[in-house]
Formats: sequence, structure tokens, C-alpha cells
Amino acid sequence: MLVLMGVIALALSMGWAGVWLALRARTQARRHQTMARTLESQVAERTARLALALQAADEQAAALAAADRIKSDFLAAMSHELRTPLNAVIGFAELMRIHAASEPLTFRQRQAVDQILGAGSRLLALIDEVLDLARLEAGTLNVACERVDPHLVARQVCDAFRHEAEQNGVGIEAPPPTAGLGVQADRTRLRQVLTQLVSNAVRYNRPGGRVLVEVRQDAAAVTLAVRDTGPGVPPERMAELFQPFNRLGREGSAIAGAGVGLIVARRLAEAMKGRLEADSVVGEGSVFTLRLPPARAVSAPVTASPLPDLTLPPATVLYVEDNPSNVALMRHVAAALGPLQVHVAETGRDGLMLARDLAPDVIILDIALPDIDGYAVKAALDADPLTAAIPVLALSAGAMPADLRRGREAGFHAYLTKPLDIPALARALSQVLARRGDVAAA
Repeated sequence: MLVLMGVIALALSMGWAGVWLALRARTQARRHQTMARTLESQVAERTARLALALQAADEQAAALAAADRIKSDFLAAMSHELRTPLNAVIGFAELMRIHAASEPLTFRQRQAVDQILGAGSRLLALIDEVLDLARLEAGTLNVACERVDPHLVARQVCDAFRHEAEQNGVGIEAPPPTAGLGVQADRTRLRQVLTQLVSNAVRYNRPGGRVLVEVRQDAAAVTLAVRDTGPGVPPERMAELFQPFNRLGREGSAIAGAGVGLIVARRLAEAMKGRLEADSVVGEGSVFTLRLPPARAVSAPVTASPLPDLTLPPATVLYVEDNPSNVALMRHVAAALGPLQVHVAETGRDGLMLARDLAPDVIILDIALPDIDGYAVKAALDADPLTAAIPVLALSAGAMPADLRRGREAGFHAYLTKPLDIPALARALSQVLARRGDVAAA
């Protein structure tokens, strides 16, 4: 009744047209309020869904990061565990070759040593390939590009495979030396890519076949081509050529391999801002073409450093290592390098005590020790005035980029990895012992 009376009073004051307009405005206002509440509810609901989606994405990202860490940790552990026994396998085989002049081997023994070294090298290469593939997929493998002579690298790779090629009845033709040609690349990674391509060209060739390595340059790129006269790849299988762990039906062959070399080579080419492509004709052979950016700047000529003289001056060496085979290998290496007196400590704490008592000329230190790790030993040596001046070489199976970086940051005079590179150890020992002589003269 009161509402009706209000409407009548409004009508008398405004007229019926005004009443209609007022009622319509009020209705629209209510409708807008309802729509606003509905929109607010929808926005709140969508915001909640978006928050849940973001939370799920964060959880998934965290899970992927955790999985990557687990994979990296697993690969690092696998690398360490495989490199440790390989250190003894390859090291002792190399020592047998070094001593061949004074302790001649029979023909069968030389063959056995060659087989041991060949198998050890292939296993080490496989370890490195799998680790490189994992790092490439994770985006953690760094390349350091500089001006590199592609002819020199190509000829070095061809020379390295000439003996294997001769055994397989395959001829290798390296590019002729040409002055002034340069490519922008990581020298080590370029050699790794060419090694993979030439290795495949030799192993998958036919008796009496040829491998031809060519280098040419145009305005846009430097091209390195590796041609072979092997059986070739069918067109329908070319797409599988760069798939990891795919050997194109050769899994049961006598040729060793895991099918990761080519994909690693392609990823390395891309990391150096280049590309790797392949063409093949069944019954005629294949050609793998690596294109890299040319080096524009002219740099000073680079000459290869010769291997050092393996004879070192008399010195006292403290080797901190708990693995018996590694200790035995080091004793043999020391005997081959010169009059080095080797003392061994099997734990980090024993190494610290012996370092104080012996005052050795140099310490060779493993990282994975049974009590405290090598980094803790190095820090303790640096903190002790009696041992702070003793040069320390790290010799570890930890060969991941993070291991190398941490080794540099720890202040080692050199960070060497297993399997032991005897010439690299000789160079490192020569440097620190020469420095000792300079200090004594001063």
C-alpha cells in the first residue's frame, strides 16, 4: 500500500512518463548490479583457477629441475665410477708401450696392448659422448669460440685415424695445408665433431674404400666435408640419422657404438653457431657437411706445443690416493718420468700429516678420499704455514664442467682428470718443479 501510494505521489509530481523512466532506470541499475556481482564471481573463479594452474606449473618446473639435478648427479657419479677403473686400464697399457724399448713385448703382447688401449679409448669416448649429450640437452655445455685453423685440425684428425684406416683397408685423404684460412669455433669441440665424422667414415666404409676430407670457404661460411665410399643410407632412413641411440639397424654388427655420436656432433655444431648436414646415395657413399662461421679477425699464428721431455729432475712427490690400482699406476709413471720419490697417503688426514713431515716438492691429490675430500685437504694445506707454499696438483675422476670450475677456484696448480694423461701430468710436474728451481736460485 505504501509503495502504491509512493508511486501515485511520484506520478502526480512527475507525470506518468517520468514514473516510467524512473522505474526503468531503477530496473537497469539492479540489472547492472547483478551483472557486476556475476562478473566479480567469474573473475574470482578464474583467478582461483589461474592460481591453481600457476601452482601446478611451479610444481612441475620444480619437479623437472629436481629430475635434472638427479640426472646430473647420476651422470657425474657414473662418469666418476667409470673413469676410475679406466685410469688403471689405459694408464698401465700406455706404460707398457713406454717401456717397450727397455722391456720388449712379443708380437702377441703388442697386439693385446693395442686392443686394451683401443677398447679403453672407445669406452672413454662413449662416456664423454653420453655426458656431452646430457649437457647439451640441459643447455649447460659451454663452448669457447676462437680463431681456429680448420686445415690443421682436419689433418690432425686424419692422422689419428690413419692406422685404423689402414687396418680396415681404407684410404684417408686429408686436405692440403692452406695458409690464412680461419674458422670461428671451439678448437676442442671442432676436433670432437670431425673425429666423430672421420671415425664413422672409416668404420662404416668398405675394404678398398676412401675417406676424403675437404675444407673450403666462401663469403658466408667455412665448409668442412667428410666423404666416404661406404654403403650409404636409404632415403627413407635419413631422418633417423641424427636420432639418439639409433644405429640404423647396425645394433648387431661387430662395429662398436651407441648411436649418440652424430646427434652430439650436430648439437655441438649448432652450439658453435654452425650446422651439420648429411647426404647419402645407396651404394655410393655419404657426405657429412659441417658449416661454421669464418673468422674475420686476423690473429697471431698458433703453433702446437710439443710434448714435454718425459725426464724430470729428482723430486719428492706426495700422492694422496686410496685406490690401490691408481697408486700402483702412479708409481710406474713416476719411475718412467724420472727419479721421482713417491710417498703415498691413503686418506686426507694422513696426507696432511705427511705433507708437514716430508715437505714434498709437489703434492698430487685425489678429490674423492675416504675421510675428507680433496678440497678440504687443499684448504688445510693453504692454511698451514708449513705447507702453504707446496704446489698441489689435483688428479680426479670428476670431469664435469662444475668439477673443473671448482678445481680452478680452489687454486690447484693444475686440475687433471682420470684416465690419467701422462704427458699432461709430465707438463704439470715440469712446470712446478721448474718454478721450485727458480725460487731456490732467487
